[in-house]
Amino acid sequence: MFNARRKPSYRQATLERRYDFHLAEAIRASLAGSYDKAETHSGTALAISRELYAKTGAYRQGLAAALASHAVSAAAYGRTEQAVALLVESAGHYTALADADPGTYEVPRIDVLTRVAVAADATGNTKDAIALLREVIGMYGSVPDTAQVWPERDMGLALARFHLGRCLLKDGAPDEALAQLDAGLADADRAWEQLGPDRAHPGHPGGAWLGRAPGFVQLAAPEWAASAVRAMQLHAAAGRWDGAARASRAAVWLSAGLAAIGGDAQRETHAAILERANVIWAQEQGQRAAAGLQEG
Repeated sequence: MFNARRKPSYRQATLERRYDFHLAEAIRASLAGSYDKAETHSGTALAISRELYAKTGAYRQGLAAALASHAVSAAAYGRTEQAVALLVESAGHYTALADADPGTYEVPRIDVLTRVAVAADATGNTKDAIALLREVIGMYGSVPDTAQVWPERDMGLALARFHLGRCLLKDGAPDEALAQLDAGLADADRAWEQLGPDRAHPGHPGGAWLGRAPGFVQLAAPEWAASAVRAMQLHAAAGRWDGAARASRAAVWLSAGLAAIGGDAQRETHAAILERANVIWAQEQGQRAAAGLQEG
């Protein structure tokens, strides 16, 4: 997580290892729905990163990431003001990092703005959130086009589209919302494929993949799954069974991943999504069969 340095002290090396452990555990606990545990780990990671940063100022990246992580815990308990304050501090650090090295830090800087928009929506400022998310989506287009950042950039773009689609639904614009959700699903699929040819496609039903996924994929997974379900439902309500089936395959795959990490609630959610998906797949097959008869 931290930049390599020459001969860190034993205490510094220990703190860095502890930081990496607690940050990873915070993400995993959040995926499992264990928000108390996630808050404990993210708070510990934040305290460690503050100590490391205070010593030399050379741990800005770790502090920025820990601030953003702890903001997720604050938001989970409705402490929106605290979450916003943490995100603003995180954004300041990422801005300083991106000014020096945009190729590495521009995507994390923009990602924080997506979280700020989500916080704005949580306080009832949905239109402000929509405006900021539109701006964020445009920002991703200016990120340096290097293979190193493609997957993380495209997943960040997908996440911004997912939240924009959700906000547009709240704001009474279902058609535009669905367009954003579909575009986000395509962005996320592309990001996943860019991570390597040996990875399962989103249509694969297995659930063990999420525990081995990069951190930025794990952070996106809950909203990715929720957005796939929203797209599935919107397409099905309009009788567009091909679109519903496409979204349902992602919803099943993602919910299986979350269920493999989480508890009873995640497994029940996956079972419900799979049940609905089976109905949609049957409708899709029937529609294709009917189309084939008409052509014949």
